Amino acid sequence: MKRRGLALLLLALAQPALAERISIPFAPPINRDFVYRIEQYRPVAGKVSLFSATRALRFERTGDGYILVATLRAIDSDAPAAGVEPYRAALGPLVGIEMRFRLDGRGRIVALDDLDAVWVRVRAGVDAMLASFAPDSDRYRAAQKVQTLFAGLSPNGRLALLAGELQPLFLFAGSQVEDGAGRGLRTMAGSPLGRPMPVEGALTVAGKGADALDMEEKLAGEGVQVAIRYHLSRATGLVESQQRSLAVGAQALTEKRSLTLAP
Repeated sequence: MKRRGLALLLLALAQPALAERISIPFAPPINRDFVYRIEQYRPVAGKVSLFSATRALRFERTGDGYILVATLRAIDSDAPAAGVEPYRAALGPLVGIEMRFRLDGRGRIVALDDLDAVWVRVRAGVDAMLASFAPDSDRYRAAQKVQTLFAGLSPNGRLALLAGELQPLFLFAGSQVEDGAGRGLRTMAGSPLGRPMPVEGALTVAGKGADALDMEEKLAGEGVQVAIRYHLSRATGLVESQQRSLAVGAQALTEKRSLTLAP
């Protein structure tokens, strides 16, 4: 009997400890103005170029969820014309348009107020760009591709496109993350440096504090390497900063995102 008890004890000690699950809230600060800035550095025509976008954000409470008021304030790039025109054609029509996204209590974007009216303004911006460009120019061809893309989107596709750059803020909101060995991941990566390829790896907690978590994601696939570091508020559930590096063969991209209170 003693031997059996000892064997059970040794077996229990040999088992890996269950990973701690850390609950992440979703409690964004209400009626405060934020600046959300994205800077991306990637190769264009043989040199590394900067692409940046700055948005004004504000959260409002409504019922069981929230409204995120988001306005793209500015875009910029030092890339050569051939590289920058698709960027300006895609984002230029969005500058200055206030959008009111509806989020549920877990931080999921579920709707956009007046989606049809917003989309009319976006399409009008693309049409205006086309009318101002010479038909044989790179600008015209870039805007024409964006116009074709926009024309084929369903309502859900429109919402996904308009909300796409905001989604990383809420990656962990209203969920749990695993400490210790972390959680295995599988996804697609490669764009905009190449064709998306399957990658896999793990998401781990790299640092814990009373107010914040540092999360680290490392993924790899055939010719593709991805590393992402997140700084996450344990009070709000928002990703306050994010750094990503993507390597596809010999090409590399780095990206920085930051959420700060407006001055």
